Amino acid sequence: MSIKIYGASISPYVRKVRMALAVRELDYELIPVIPGGEDQPAEFKANSPLGKIPLAHIDDIFIPDSSVILAYLERARSQNPLLSEDAKLAAKALWYEEYADSQMVSVIAGHLFAEMILAPAFFQRESNQEEIDLAKNEEIPAIFDYLESELQANFLIGDSIGHADVCVGSPFVTMHHCGVQCDASRWPKTAAYIERVTGQAAFAKIIQEEKEMLAAFGVQ
Repeated sequence: MSIKIYGASISPYVRKVRMALAVRELDYELIPVIPGGEDQPAEFKANSPLGKIPLAHIDDIFIPDSSVILAYLERARSQNPLLSEDAKLAAKALWYEEYADSQMVSVIAGHLFAEMILAPAFFQRESNQEEIDLAKNEEIPAIFDYLESELQANFLIGDSIGHADVCVGSPFVTMHHCGVQCDASRWPKTAAYIERVTGQAAFAKIIQEEKEMLAAFGVQ
């Protein structure tokens, strides 16, 4: 299986796909693309109708959207499947994906990361402290509350990493880039879960690459 992923490594949606590929032990080429940026590859412009990342080129097909890419990999029966064959468990995993893609990314990437990291380092403007405080004091704790009530095992569905954990884990990497941690005294299951997922050996290279990229822009 020949795989190319077009996108920016720091994107939680691009990271989600890279994490899924890492768990599946599938090799791929990452081709840097910034949404709205100049000098985008012609094949990206031609095959990403909304101009969003990631875009995957797998064998002879171009696939936009992280959720569609993961669904394709599952249906293509690539190695190390991440979704359960049990319909109820698969549906639950897909719900966690939707929760991560909409609520978690909106809060952690859209409010926290955008204001703490992107605003000063990339957009050369002052951070909106109200957005940061809202994320830290209300929105992220609400996410922790929800996951604390859901976690019944080492991972969201059972005792091995799967589709749900890749999707939920990606925004938490973004959160860690902002220096925000989960208070283990208040959310013990969630704090342990976050460390368990983001600490996976399969993700170490991805996370280190992101840290080095951010450091190059003065983000520590």
